Amino acid sequence: MTHADWQNHLQRSDSFLVNLSSQALLLTSKFEDHVLLSERHWFPVFEKLLSRMGAPLIRSAIKQIMQYLAEQFVFADSIQQAVQRSEQEAAYRYSFDMLGEAALTADDAERYYQSYLSAIIKLAKQASFADIYANPGISIKLSALCPRYEPFQHIRAVKELTDKLLTLAQKARAANISITVDAEESERLEMSLDIFAAVFTHPDLSGWSGLGLAVQAYQKRALPVIRWLAVLAESRHGKIPLRLVKGVYWDSEIKRAQENGLSNYPVFTHKSATDTSYLACAQLILSRTDIFYPQFATHNAHTLAAVYHSGKQHPNYEFQRLHGMGETLYQEIIETQNWQKPCRIYAPVGHYHELLPYLVRRLLENGANTSFINQLDRSDISVET
Repeated sequence: MTHADWQNHLQRSDSFLVNLSSQALLLTSKFEDHVLLSERHWFPVFEKLLSRMGAPLIRSAIKQIMQYLAEQFVFADSIQQAVQRSEQEAAYRYSFDMLGEAALTADDAERYYQSYLSAIIKLAKQASFADIYANPGISIKLSALCPRYEPFQHIRAVKELTDKLLTLAQKARAANISITVDAEESERLEMSLDIFAAVFTHPDLSGWSGLGLAVQAYQKRALPVIRWLAVLAESRHGKIPLRLVKGVYWDSEIKRAQENGLSNYPVFTHKSATDTSYLACAQLILSRTDIFYPQFATHNAHTLAAVYHSGKQHPNYEFQRLHGMGETLYQEIIETQNWQKPCRIYAPVGHYHELLPYLVRRLLENGANTSFINQLDRSDISVET
């Protein structure tokens, strides 16, 4: 600790959290250098003090920090509380995401499955509109429903997840709410499409337009996936609610491709390419509103404006934002500019101890130096830029 040059790292990052951490480490090293090392007789005192109080204090501090972050990024502890809170913010629609992913055991998967069922039952009471898209919806992570959701277990995972997703979709249809299957890592894409197609084409869901999918624009396969979904919808004379996102697994996708020695990356490596891909995907989706219900999830002002102008001839679509992100942007367009486009909040629901995997993705997304969110409050960057 004392040999590290923390002074040299101060204020070198655009991230407030990184700068704050550097300052804390600098103060810690100074304390250690001037007290613990120079005053050797103090060391036994601090050693005994920390041995008695250190662990409880650290646990308490971390717990409080997690609770604070949970308040920022998690909508509510339970679906009951989430529904009550959503009723107080009538300007928005909601898609509730029950926190829980990457089930490690069958018990984990069953617990998450039951939480989805309970949420659908609860949301059925809130589905007061005949238009399914005007009602609240629910987002589902397939990785939360099967502990072996991986390519080497393709046959088992597809069968198990198809059965579970079908049951959830049947319950959602009866409740008149929509379901969106969340996007995950690129190696799971083909499995997720197999599962989606099997459920979408099931006779019990014929004529229902509530089974949706999230597509990641940072994946190089985004446009082919949308074209594949168009063919699927046409084959059943159905409509798919399609959530277009940019993607939040970029770091792990890059690292995994490097570890596996792949000749190329499954995702775009420059933000500008992802932004361009997003707009290309948006134009394709807007050109097929007969088979898609477009849902554009973005916190980028340029992307939002571009979609808005491209969609002037296609009135039936919505914007989406994550709870805890993009609030100022959407307040401006909804409350000040009075845009007549609905906006849906993607609202995570769960306890703070279930937050960590979701939180890491949000912090990575917020912390990128090139991210719109990161630059939003910087006075040295003009609004036009």
